[in-house]
Amino acid sequence: MSGYGRGEAEGESIRIGFEARAVNHRFCRVTVHMPSELAFFEAPARHIVRDIVQRGKVDLTATIARTASTEAVRVNRDLAGSYFRALHELGTDLGLEGSLDLNTLAGLPGVIATPESATLEPDRDAAVAEAALRSALDSFDQMRRSEGEHLRTDLRARFRTISSEVHSIEKMATDMPRRYRDQLGARVAALCEEVEGQLDPARLAQEVAYYADRSDITEELVRLSSHLTKGEELLAEGGAVGRSLEFLIQELHREINTIGSKAKATEIADMVIEMKSELERIREQVQNIE
Repeated sequence: MSGYGRGEAEGESIRIGFEARAVNHRFCRVTVHMPSELAFFEAPARHIVRDIVQRGKVDLTATIARTASTEAVRVNRDLAGSYFRALHELGTDLGLEGSLDLNTLAGLPGVIATPESATLEPDRDAAVAEAALRSALDSFDQMRRSEGEHLRTDLRARFRTISSEVHSIEKMATDMPRRYRDQLGARVAALCEEVEGQLDPARLAQEVAYYADRSDITEELVRLSSHLTKGEELLAEGGAVGRSLEFLIQELHREINTIGSKAKATEIADMVIEMKSELERIREQVQNIE
């Protein structure tokens, strides 16, 4: 199911943002794009997304921005002291003369830290990244739920259209034996006239019973109604029902095909075509459902 969401969270001198985009896919595929500084959060991010998305191709993009802090410049005094002592000892050991001035000391790596040079720390910033990701997924999920409600309404209407056709076929099916008898009787009577034979009523009744039995669609109609009821129940339950609906559509298609091949009435054949058309529309929509 498609969707989009964006979220941000702020930590110490840093702001992390996430964008989540999804398009339809039979399985769950998560592609992550994030700065190398956030590499420690890639595996947890995939896990969090998969807890929410069962089907769909999700593109996840992360951004990092430094923010102003109350302490714009930080001096790592411990590190500066270590540099000073180490260099002083080195000069003494090697017998070298020279002095270490403030400019040189300040230029050594890590002594002066600004917000722009601040690095992410997994223990501290993982919680910020997770808060940003969950914020993005919240809006992402709201969009998908809204789309899901529209799909649910559409699918319910299509299931009920098929149910209406099934009820019409059920009414017609009760009259099928009589129609078969009349059709077969007319054909046999015409054949008897050509060959100047006699029509045996008992033999005709036997053939009608045999033909009606072969054309009986009662079981298919019962199973079809049962599958349609199950479809309504799945839609009412909500959640990840896409795979269940895909299997159900296969069963519906099988029963409708059987009805079309067994029932010889033109009216039923027309209804079968209508049911197949609605079922194909349902199949296309189900591809958009988790």
